[in-house]
Amino acid sequence: MDWLLDVFKFDSLQAGIAQMIGFIALVVAMISYQMKTQKGIVLIQIVSCTLFATHFLMLNAYTGAMLNLIAAVRSVVFANKDKKWGKSNWWIVFFSLVCIVAVGFTWEGALSLMPMLGMVLTSIAWGIEKASLVRMISLPSSPLWIVYNFICGSTAGVLTEVFVMASIITAIIRLDLPKKKQNK
Repeated sequence: MDWLLDVFKFDSLQAGIAQMIGFIALVVAMISYQMKTQKGIVLIQIVSCTLFATHFLMLNAYTGAMLNLIAAVRSVVFANKDKKWGKSNWWIVFFSLVCIVAVGFTWEGALSLMPMLGMVLTSIAWGIEKASLVRMISLPSSPLWIVYNFICGSTAGVLTEVFVMASIITAIIRLDLPKKKQNK
């Protein structure tokens, strides 16, 4: 039974609460990729990112916490791409640069580069309006985050990225491939 507590990092009340918050964020993240529109995906991601920021902060994984806070703000902007102020592709560049600068402030060694690259990929993805491209560009972000999550002790984060990859692949099969067949 001790090995189970070690795997789930329930070695303290704070760590246990952190993992619980992470598991709630996991469910929210999985739901997001099943949305039919880019805006739907991004709006649900705001909740997931905020929960994960709290989760990482409680695990003392400051790069993960900061990048998830940035991701929540980024999601608000990209959910408003239908408004004049939210249309600019400069937001992609802005959020990519903010992630790079944030990692400079939360540097945890070379490990910090993994989630930073993942965040840059998702910044590019969220800037695209076509949901199928959002899914395709977001997919490589997950393996980068898996490494970070594993090393930081985020069991919920590792599982989230595994489930997110499965959810994205399911949505591609369910939503995107039938459209490609219809267009042929």
